[in-house]
Amino acid sequence: MQEYSLDTVEKVFEFATRFIPENHMVFRGVVNSGYQLTPSVGRLPALDNDAEELEREKHLLAQFKMKSALRIQCKPQNDWEWLSLAQHYGLPTRLLDWSTSPLIALYFATSHSPEELYSGADLPDCAVYGLISHIHIDSSYHINPFDIDETLQFYAPSISERVVNQSGLFTVHHLPRDAFDTEKLCKFVIPGNIKTQIQEKLALLGVNESTIYPGLDGIARSLKIEYFKQCDQPLNPAELPEYAMSQLNGL
Repeated sequence: MQEYSLDTVEKVFEFATRFIPENHMVFRGVVNSGYQLTPSVGRLPALDNDAEELEREKHLLAQFKMKSALRIQCKPQNDWEWLSLAQHYGLPTRLLDWSTSPLIALYFATSHSPEELYSGADLPDCAVYGLISHIHIDSSYHINPFDIDETLQFYAPSISERVVNQSGLFTVHHLPRDAFDTEKLCKFVIPGNIKTQIQEKLALLGVNESTIYPGLDGIARSLKIEYFKQCDQPLNPAELPEYAMSQLNGL
């Protein structure tokens, strides 16, 4: 993996506007540059062996299928579609979220609660990963996702407006415990002290809470951001009373 530094707002947006669909690159933003590309199921506590971990992963998905059956309007047709739906709602899976838009990845790389963004506190460096021209599949792929022997780039059906707005797709990992790396992967590191400026410029370009999260939750998030942006006195999260700490990432 090659690594690059984007240490000014100008360099960040020069990078973000350089790519066009013909480049066949997809992007993932991480809020801390130390975060590796490890799927959420690979971050669960380790079990004794790979077989036990695979059984746990299958059990989680089976439980999700059983408990969500009455709440789904359009039932997934196979495990590929079930995994994408489960990932969307936060179940630990072997999938990682990516976007075809570098601006969307930048949003997630610089996304903190407004209390943190506008507190004046030091924020960690972040990163945008770029993956070039990987192996593409869709939900009709003939091999079950638990039986693959290589990491694949997976285009799922448009299961929600949020996925569509985020230009979303996934990588699906055959070794979910291992951090993903390849010579076709690039990492662009961005200093934490320009995150707030990047978020504000993204908002001017139409990439904000209300477009990333369509619906009432996105409206509420965007209003909260606007309030803190206009607030004269920065809020220091360290000085919040204990009863208010649980609201840091809430509405």
